[in-house]
Amino acid sequence: MSATMISMELVYADNLTPDQLMADDLIEVEDQIVTVIGVESDSTGDNYFIAYTDDYGDKDVIELSFDSKVKLFVFIEPDE
Repeated sequence: MSATMISMELVYADNLTPDQLMADDLIEVEDQIVTVIGVESDSTGDNYFIAYTDDYGDKDVIELSFDSKVKLFVFIEPDE
């Protein structure tokens, strides 16, 4: 059986509000692409807490208001 390496390209897909984010989404935080671990809101729904991990495995949390926009990225196969 032969092994095939597939090249993938990371591209900007859309702007999302915090309530649209899901675990494993790739988003931009401070000019770095990170992976969402989880999303929680406060009791009023006005503020969201986004837990994420970066390429080095470091975990952190950012706080965003309900109407903030976050850049979503996805992997695609480049055209050959």
